[in-house]
Amino acid sequence: MTTDCLTVPSSATLADCVSRMLMAGTGSVIIDDDGPLGIVTESDVLRAACDIDEPLGDIPAHVAMSHPVERIEPTATVRKAAQRMHDLGIKKLLVARGLDPVGVVTVTDLVWHFSDFQREAGRLALEGHAWEHGDDRHAR
Repeated sequence: MTTDCLTVPSSATLADCVSRMLMAGTGSVIIDDDGPLGIVTESDVLRAACDIDEPLGDIPAHVAMSHPVERIEPTATVRKAAQRMHDLGIKKLLVARGLDPVGVVTVTDLVWHFSDFQREAGRLALEGHAWEHGDDRHAR
């Protein structure tokens, strides 16, 4: 997950959201007023820019945000997060401890780290095999 969880208040405009996303090099921002209300993604901004004939600075973020924001606990597995994103048809999932945002996991995160997941699964399989057979040569 990305641990820099950008947030803006519900009073923000889409121009505010875009500015924050561009400065941080990320594709989404959480709308948060004492808890996450929604998420504004690049796609949300493009859709609003196409549908609403006003400058982005005049469009309130809450008009374009996807809500409710889907979330998952930080202790959830990568598999559970990926399955949840697939089931909901979303590309970004808020990672939150209760109402406190701690990060965002994206489809891009999953793709970029896929080889890490495979390597870790292989290591765990070797350790499990070694443990079952009383051989600690493969355990680290």
